[in-house]
Amino acid sequence: MTKYRIALIPGDGIGPEVIAEGKKVIDIVSEIEDFQIDWVEYPFSADHYLETGELLTEDSLKEMEKMDAIYLGALGDPRVKPGILEKGILLALRFYFDQFVNLRPVRLLKGVECPLRDKKPEDIDFSVVRENTEDFYVGVGGHAGKGKSKDVLEIERNLYNVRFNLDIEVDGDEIAYQLGVLSKKGTERVIRYAFELAKKKNKNRVTSVDKANVLTDIYGFWREIFNEVAGEYPEIETEFNFVDAITMWFIRKPEWYQIIVTPNMFGDIITDLGAMIQGGLGLAPGG
Repeated sequence: MTKYRIALIPGDGIGPEVIAEGKKVIDIVSEIEDFQIDWVEYPFSADHYLETGELLTEDSLKEMEKMDAIYLGALGDPRVKPGILEKGILLALRFYFDQFVNLRPVRLLKGVECPLRDKKPEDIDFSVVRENTEDFYVGVGGHAGKGKSKDVLEIERNLYNVRFNLDIEVDGDEIAYQLGVLSKKGTERVIRYAFELAKKKNKNRVTSVDKANVLTDIYGFWREIFNEVAGEYPEIETEFNFVDAITMWFIRKPEWYQIIVTPNMFGDIITDLGAMIQGGLGLAPGG
């Protein structure tokens, strides 16, 4: 009998309830299909953090690396300052396992009410490919007060290590800064995934999302790489949408979209809107 070891992280809020029901389904399927599940539960959550101060540990990550899958529930709790659980658990998992694609199908199912007037299942059926490890979610930044100061910011990834040695001089009020980073390989692989997905699904259009008209360096770089990869798929139509424009067109004409590829932060935003037009977050798959 085939045996699978699955790490179980129920998480916060509704997470444990959802995970418990999902676990029942998987256990029943294992009986029907004749395989065995060895569940290994981990306590990482808001409650655990508030009790112990502990987030996801290096030892736990190494243990999970030997397992077949991780079953993760919702994370977040108003008792914990925003960013602590997200960076210490969710992003830690993404970065450690280099989960560079967040695939979010947006599909209105038959019988589900859509908040958009007169839209039917055939009108809402597209996929968003969100880059999942870079952009402004690399998690580096800081504060600086008036005068001179220094800061060292480091990013360690499977693809690269980056170190920023900052000499900061502020003539005025306190400032805060956050760095966004895109790498050529990191950008190329997620864009290529989007084009391959289009081929697999027999789609003929890939839409790239950015804000290159304002954030010209980072998203101008994204556009350059998109055009390079697109040149290898001449049979697939391409276009660029600014992130603010695509939120408008999701509402106005969702049937236009087929495959969308986007940097991390914009993907986080537009997929929540996509979830609502397909009936709500409870109906929105992702992986």
